[in-house]
Amino acid sequence: MNCWRVFLVLAVLVGGAAYFLYTPFPDDAVETSQQMVLSILTAAILNMCDFQEYMGYSTLTKCGVNPFNMLPVRTAEELSDDNVQVKIELFDGVEVRIYVPRDSSIKRPLPAVIFFHGGGWVMGSVDQYDSFTRRLASSIPAVVVSVEYRLAPQYTFPIPFEDCLTATKYFMKNAKTFGVDASRIALSGDSAGGNLAMAVGTKLTQERQPPRLLGLIYPALQMTNFKTPSYNTYTSFPFLLRADRMAKFYLRYVFGNEDYLDKFLENQHITAETRKTVNSKVNVELLPEKYHKLQTRPQDLKPVDKSLAEKVEKIITNVYLCPLMLDDEILSQLPKTYLLTCEFDPLRDDGLMLAKRWKDLDFPVKHVHWEGIQHGFMPSTKMNRSREAMADFVDYLRKEL
Repeated sequence: MNCWRVFLVLAVLVGGAAYFLYTPFPDDAVETSQQMVLSILTAAILNMCDFQEYMGYSTLTKCGVNPFNMLPVRTAEELSDDNVQVKIELFDGVEVRIYVPRDSSIKRPLPAVIFFHGGGWVMGSVDQYDSFTRRLASSIPAVVVSVEYRLAPQYTFPIPFEDCLTATKYFMKNAKTFGVDASRIALSGDSAGGNLAMAVGTKLTQERQPPRLLGLIYPALQMTNFKTPSYNTYTSFPFLLRADRMAKFYLRYVFGNEDYLDKFLENQHITAETRKTVNSKVNVELLPEKYHKLQTRPQDLKPVDKSLAEKVEKIITNVYLCPLMLDDEILSQLPKTYLLTCEFDPLRDDGLMLAKRWKDLDFPVKHVHWEGIQHGFMPSTKMNRSREAMADFVDYLRKEL
């Protein structure tokens, strides 16, 4: 069966490489060959996982966590290396992987980063992010806690959010035990993990026990508008994350299925009244001029499905699901934040809108926007742009933690 999987992936890779000849990256893209490899590999894995789910052999979640069913289960001792000691623990029932720098010359107690991995709330694992989180720990240096929150569709919202909140509270309460200064803890995550980091940071701020700072890497922030310019633009290969896939992730996270996908993509799930209510938070006019005029799909509005809209109104305006729904008063009270966005990304406009709102509030946000590159680039070690982004993020954490 493993040979069959490898054969399927190779077939998809060959097909993807051939498709590349007809669907290149835009002319202003950087490191196009490396980005294309990343896109083809990701497309191959996602297509294979979709096929396995369709055939009833596996699920998108199981396949996405361990695509080839070949990843060995490693002990903490096996995961440890010369730079970091790794521990695997349960924080009030939530599994975490802890990376502790070994360098004896480092001043203690250490700062810490609690990291939530990406994967659309339905895929990904601490093991897939192992290289990234261990580099983070040794580079800052800091204790890094990577949270293995439960995944949708088996565990829908708010369970993944609650897992992250539970693990964070446990660690903050017991920071001293792990050699950490409790006043120097950051929350971070990429994509869906960025969503979780901001949601947990919001909850802790409201409970008057905020973290030191947030590190949001191309975060998912709203599901009221799937026809923003970036959702309109990044709809097909060669882009790693595309509009329909992101919408599917949201639907599985919230409802456990992909019902009404077409209606969500056409914004038939939101009434004119609700749109007016959220207009100050999700608005194309908040975008830079170069982006808010980019409309590649027809903007003729289809009739609202009032039954669906009534069903989802309270859900899509929930600030722990869609942090962009926060009012300015609460938004301005959050911890200082590092916000990273990138150009070729359906989630780009979510982040740009958040950056603009924060800047209008004179909020201490460092917003870094990377042009010419796509969603998912940050953990890679193969691209210069990825290494530059990682270095900039690490430099911020060193200074601010």
